[in-house]
Amino acid sequence: MGELTRNYDWSKTSLGTPDQWPKSLHTLVNMMLNSRFPMLIFWGPDLITFYNDAFRPSLGSSGKHPSSLGQKGEQSWAESWPVIGPMIYSIMAGGEAVWFEDQKLPLYRDGRLDYAYWTYSFSPLIDDTGAVNGVLVTCSETTRTVLARQQAEETQQLVLAFFEQSPVGIAMLSARDLTFLMANPFYGYLVGRTPDQLVGKPLLVAMPELAGQGFDDLLKQVVTTGMPYVAREVAVDIVRNNQLETIYVDLTYQPHREANKTISAILVVATDVTQQVLSRQKIKESENRFRTLIEEAPVATCLFVGREMRVAVANELMLSFWGKDKSVLGKPLAEAVPELNGQPFLTILDEVFTTGQTYTAKNAPAELLVDGVLGTYYFDFTYKPLRDAAGVVYAIMDMAVDVTQQVIAQQQLVASEARLRSVIATAPAGMGLFVGRDLIVELPNQTFIDIVGKGPDIAGKPLREVMPELLTENQPFLKILDDVYTTGQMFQSYGSRVDIVQHGVMTHNYYNITYTPLRDEQGQVFAILDIAIDVTEEIKGRQKLQQAEEALRGAMELADIGTWELDVPTGLITYSENLKQLFEFTEDSLPAVLMNEVIHESDQDRIRLALEQVFTFGSGGLLDQEYTIVTRRTGRHRIVRVQARMYFDDYQQPAKLVGTMRDITEERQQQLALEQLVQQRTEELAAAIEALESTNQILASKNEEYVVINEELEEANRQLNRSNDNLQQFAYVASHDLQEPLRKIQSFGNLLQNQYADQLGEGGAYLERMQSAASRMSTLIRDLLSYSRISVQQDRRQLVSLPTVVQTVLTDLELVIAETGAEVTVGELPEVLGDPLQLGQLFQNLLTNALKFSRIARPGATNESKPPVPVIRVDARTLLARDVPALVVSNRSAPVYHQIDVIDNGIGFEQKYADRIFQVFQRLHGRNEYAGTGIGLAICEKVVTNHGGAIRASSQPGRGATFSVYLPG
Repeated sequence: MGELTRNYDWSKTSLGTPDQWPKSLHTLVNMMLNSRFPMLIFWGPDLITFYNDAFRPSLGSSGKHPSSLGQKGEQSWAESWPVIGPMIYSIMAGGEAVWFEDQKLPLYRDGRLDYAYWTYSFSPLIDDTGAVNGVLVTCSETTRTVLARQQAEETQQLVLAFFEQSPVGIAMLSARDLTFLMANPFYGYLVGRTPDQLVGKPLLVAMPELAGQGFDDLLKQVVTTGMPYVAREVAVDIVRNNQLETIYVDLTYQPHREANKTISAILVVATDVTQQVLSRQKIKESENRFRTLIEEAPVATCLFVGREMRVAVANELMLSFWGKDKSVLGKPLAEAVPELNGQPFLTILDEVFTTGQTYTAKNAPAELLVDGVLGTYYFDFTYKPLRDAAGVVYAIMDMAVDVTQQVIAQQQLVASEARLRSVIATAPAGMGLFVGRDLIVELPNQTFIDIVGKGPDIAGKPLREVMPELLTENQPFLKILDDVYTTGQMFQSYGSRVDIVQHGVMTHNYYNITYTPLRDEQGQVFAILDIAIDVTEEIKGRQKLQQAEEALRGAMELADIGTWELDVPTGLITYSENLKQLFEFTEDSLPAVLMNEVIHESDQDRIRLALEQVFTFGSGGLLDQEYTIVTRRTGRHRIVRVQARMYFDDYQQPAKLVGTMRDITEERQQQLALEQLVQQRTEELAAAIEALESTNQILASKNEEYVVINEELEEANRQLNRSNDNLQQFAYVASHDLQEPLRKIQSFGNLLQNQYADQLGEGGAYLERMQSAASRMSTLIRDLLSYSRISVQQDRRQLVSLPTVVQTVLTDLELVIAETGAEVTVGELPEVLGDPLQLGQLFQNLLTNALKFSRIARPGATNESKPPVPVIRVDARTLLARDVPALVVSNRSAPVYHQIDVIDNGIGFEQKYADRIFQVFQRLHGRNEYAGTGIGLAICEKVVTNHGGAIRASSQPGRGATFSVYLPG
């Protein structure tokens, strides 16, 4: 630019040759040319243009450069002069410097008129006389930065619009503290809060009722493992409308990773599957309401008269669109809104005036100067020609609607299509779009493709062609979709049967279906979003349950068991047909007060007290009583047994008592005869006990003989060991036969204790000892049977999940854990090849052992000396075969072994007994201290041996014990 400036013929300008320039101009031009910052100088009354090399690239490769050099400012910057000219003239007149940021200006460069954004300042320049004789322009073009920022804002608005309008509950929680980062309105609807009540609050603060339901633990697990969590029909107890209610959702927890792979947040997607009743909304607007909506619609209207298009009438909304006031009335449109010159609207109006044909356009862009800023706006408008009595066009009515926001939203929607496809593709339900009246299938996700069962190439085809069975099987769904498209009303169906030919086979499945109409920027339905959730298993399960209930009612009738139901609010009792015959009633239902009349007077007080207990909330609500009834007509006495459960409403008030009744008159008569027999046998037993005491005295004198017999028994024991296999088989068979007489001993003993406890006297103590011995014998037989089964059980190995096995055992021990207050922690456990029943027995015995040998309080212990809560931990680790001690597993044939440790803080034992405890019938404590048969740990060793592994124990007295199980990997 220095060279161009020196070679320029300045004599043709008002400045004259450089030797005629003032010294100040020489200095300013020299400074400008040597600056690396874009600069431009306007000098003298004609505002002659100078600019430097840093400014030149903004002029483009063709257009203003080099013609702008030495040219008058009003000529060189004609397109921008209406904006910058007034400011430059103001500074030349002595005004202050000005500065603007990201100002949009028209600019002619690269052979066309364009717009660019600038950050610039205008400063006064002083000549040699001290007067303002020029303007210094320092500037920086920010077009790329502004456009990039606008694009980012549009993208963000697009994502937020989809997020807000999604028919699926979506929320984002912080991975650090589970604080809500965002939540869409539908998610707020699901949980009974607004998004403002959720965002910024931790999960359990925003929804305290979730405490104890495990959702916070699941979210933490997703953060820890990095694995998504997906579940169907999850029950959630949630407070909505100030009421605690249970909703069911299909739930997805998706971890969100940053660029460095760290998890920063969790995306929560929840689909409401609670409603099982069709909810249709029928909207029919009256004519008055329709007119009111039209009157309130934002429609701008104006009237152009004559070929000059003079503005005769314009409402306030139209004037606001133009950025003008009523002073434009009466002026030609080209004069009233000069920025329309060069735009197509004036030409279109002239054609409408000439041809007399209405012109309609949608989403038409218009450049309008509003509040001094030229901007682009979008309109739907109609030019309607008006004719006089002779049929000649004399005016045009313009009706326009500002659709700028809709167009921008549509542009954002187009930009977010990829995101929409991603959301649909990852949704846990079947999703797809039906576009147009022909219902063209678009954007089907894999679940939808699997439901249709016609292969992946269904996109772009009409639904009636993809699923012809909807027509051939006379199914209603095509008609329903057409109604949704016509009315714009959403359709929901729960548990609907759909007959679909999947991969050539007709199937009959059940789905929760939602048809949601989608509207374009004009509010017209252009597509329908189909969301289908497969509930076949749920519906079929419900059908099977109904069949089972019917079968149960039939079985109860055959078993002569009657059913009855008391409706507490009405006080009416309804009962089955066989109870109707038993009581000799003729009515189908009776008031509860009349039912009391049939209860024998000797039982009425007892039954009344039992019912008062059942009617009390928190008592358990269970009724189990026997009493005598007096039939209504014949007065027969019958003994009945009643079992029932009370159901309470949401306000903890009794609502319904449901139960069964069985006539046990003959059973009680047989029991009475049995009791008489037991009394006789009791007397005989007393005599036998007396004889036994006499025998004991004789046995004491024979003690020396027993020493010799003991040596003989040791020899016999060695012989018995050789036939151990046969004895185990014998134990397996004999245990079943031994159990039966023991059950009779215990049953008769219970009858004696219950019915004749006050008559037995000292015999009661003997009876208790007999019952105790029978119970221990029964337990011993059961344990022997378990040991025998494990010894002879066939190999049924399969891949077994140890976490599932341990969880099942903990569920069985739930009551014992609650009674002892034990804390049980289970680490990550592997899958192993083995027998699931034997492995279940292994962990059942180990965990029962840990609970049983906890440190218990002794008589006289103070609160300070109470033992600690039992703490049990189950951990696992993987070892290479070479790292497993040979003393533990002698035949290390597997490449790896799993070491599973069961660790407790119980009473422990001395290490010298570590091998002894795995032998049959070996006990380290008396039966009075800890119950048991001494077989449980022997069973554990047998199970581990069957699986090619080993078990070892380590402990110290008072410091707990560790049982380590080694299983091949």
